[in-house]
Formats: sequence, C-alpha cells, structure tokens
Amino acid sequence: MATMTTNAIENGRNDDSSSSITLRFRNGILNNLRREAKQKRINVNTLCSQILADHTEYSSYASTSGMISFPKSLLMTMMERLNEDEVEKLSEHIAKNEFKDLILLLKGQYSLKSYLDTIEAWLRISNFQYSYNFDRENKYRLVIQHDMGKRWSLYFEKLFSHAFHSLNLAGSRMQCEITDNIVAFTILE
Repeated sequence: MATMTTNAIENGRNDDSSSSITLRFRNGILNNLRREAKQKRINVNTLCSQILADHTEYSSYASTSGMISFPKSLLMTMMERLNEDEVEKLSEHIAKNEFKDLILLLKGQYSLKSYLDTIEAWLRISNFQYSYNFDRENKYRLVIQHDMGKRWSLYFEKLFSHAFHSLNLAGSRMQCEITDNIVAFTILE
C-alpha cells in the first residue's frame, strides 16, 4: 500500500477553500494514477481532485437516476434508425421526464445555473470535447463536439431546447447552431 496526501476541495461550498486529507491506495492504483496524471500533464493531486469532484457532482447520483453506459457505436447505430420526428419526441421525453429529475437530484433545484452545471459535469464524464463560457453580458456559450452524427446533433439541439423552455426564463433567449458533429448554444439572460 502507498499513501498519498492530497488537498480535496470541500463539496458544497461556494468558495475555493480546501482541506488536506491522506488517502491510502494499493500500489497498482497509485501507479495508474501517476501514469494518467503524467499523460494529462497535471499532478496526482489535481487528478484525484478532478476524479472526486466528478464523482460528487455527477457519478454518485447518475446510476440512481437511470444513467448507464453503452458503447458509442451502439448509440450511433440506434439513433440513425430513428427519423427526425422520432428524435424530437425522444428528446422532449428525456428533457421533461429524465433530465429534470437528474438535475433536481444532483443540485436540489432546477435553474439555468444548475442545468448548465449538470450538463458540464456530464460532458466532462463523457469525455466530449466542449467549451463553456459565461461573459459579463449574462451570455452563456456552450459548444459540444460529440462526433456522433447529424441525428445526435438534432437530438442534443432539441433536448437542450426543451429543457431551456421548461426553465421558464422570462426574457431569456437561446440560439442554437448545429453541424453533423457539433452543437453550439448561446443563452442570453
């Protein structure tokens, strides 16, 4: 067994305070963590903090809310068999019946911020390439590169549109752009 001391960000706080803890790992696990941290050009402490943040922000509740993993190729093949109307109906059902429950379970409230925080955590866990920005003009910009084809772009566009409209954000606007492999949203509050 190897021991590693790490600074873990305390969950549930609005500031950047941290506390130190000591964790004990089997040597093989610690070696794997060191190798992954080296590949990502970060230190083991940062990697462990990211892993624990992902767990507390998403993974710990994902399975209880019905989220499971499938091979990407299976999901792509299944989605390609749906027509555009079926894709839209599926996205509306998921937005209204599944996603809201997940966000309430994870964040305790259904708001634009909790919605976007949950989307970002899901994107990180799913290893999608994305950029997420918020500027001083209360404009959110989320760009997702999913590399899963046009039907998935349509699905994501409709899913996020249905969810956005369910948030009842008076005066807010959402714009969306899609390509075969990218979905980009701009939300103006």
